[in-house]
Amino acid sequence: MRFKELFEVGQTFENYIKTATENETERIPKNYSRIKLSEELIKEIKEIQGKVYILASGEMWCPDCQLNITVAKKLTEINDNIKLSIISMGRGRKYLMTLLNLEEFKIPTMVILDKNFNQIGLFLEQPKSVKKLEKNAENELSYLKGNYLTDTALELVHLIKG
Repeated sequence: MRFKELFEVGQTFENYIKTATENETERIPKNYSRIKLSEELIKEIKEIQGKVYILASGEMWCPDCQLNITVAKKLTEINDNIKLSIISMGRGRKYLMTLLNLEEFKIPTMVILDKNFNQIGLFLEQPKSVKKLEKNAENELSYLKGNYLTDTALELVHLIKG
């Protein structure tokens, strides 16, 4: 399968969260409410011209997916040109690993695609700013509390704009 076919068989964010347990579903509004974007960033998102597709592979049980795919959903609400489709981790592992030439598969994997479904960017698991942090309980808790959601939004916008 190619990116376009995967995007077309993927599900909406609303259907994706229906696959979650009650506890996982409760985290989505909490995470969503923690997405604090500056007026400047919102303006930048609104100015994105042309169709952009975000093909995400993830599972609702994964905290990284709960956080970062929710940010992708927020971008689609700010700009109608940005579309999101979510496929399972299994489908992602089966098809995206080959398409993206990945040695290991992390979720969420979010492929940024142009109007012709050509890859223009790739987001893997967490924003780069989080990956640079020292691995400790304090940083992990800060991340899980949504303190880096803006970093995810900035990274996704940077990938979209090239």
